[in-house]
Amino acid sequence: MPVTSGVSRDKDTLHNVRATGEYVIHIVRFEIRERMNQASADYPPEVDEFVEAGFTKAPSVKVKPWRAVECPIAMECRLFKIVEHGAGPYHANYVIGEVVFLHIAEAVFTEGRVDAAKLDAIARLGGPLYTRVTRETIFSMPRPTIPGG
Repeated sequence: MPVTSGVSRDKDTLHNVRATGEYVIHIVRFEIRERMNQASADYPPEVDEFVEAGFTKAPSVKVKPWRAVECPIAMECRLFKIVEHGAGPYHANYVIGEVVFLHIAEAVFTEGRVDAAKLDAIARLGGPLYTRVTRETIFSMPRPTIPGG
């Protein structure tokens, strides 16, 4: 999970991960994209992004940070390492952690498995660009075999 800072200071998320060694990663549905985006505004540290974006806080099971009820998947994580990359205003910090607890909404299951199409997830591509995972954009590619093997 790269946490970049094209702004003059590192984001509060990175400071919190460094301070606590814990964090929660959410899978965000398309329908709540605007609230997710609002939560990413450059608020001062004393402002609660959950409140500003209208998310419902729920306690996590294994880590201290809250999770957002509105997200169909929330991964509670413990920090393994932060890798710093580059310098200047476009430097990045790669946060590597271990998932210690996983919350998955029943509504996204089909026959006991997470159904990616039911998630209707979004993913950040970089800068202001995102993509949406839909039934039409999901495809399967079996692993290849080694020719002659």
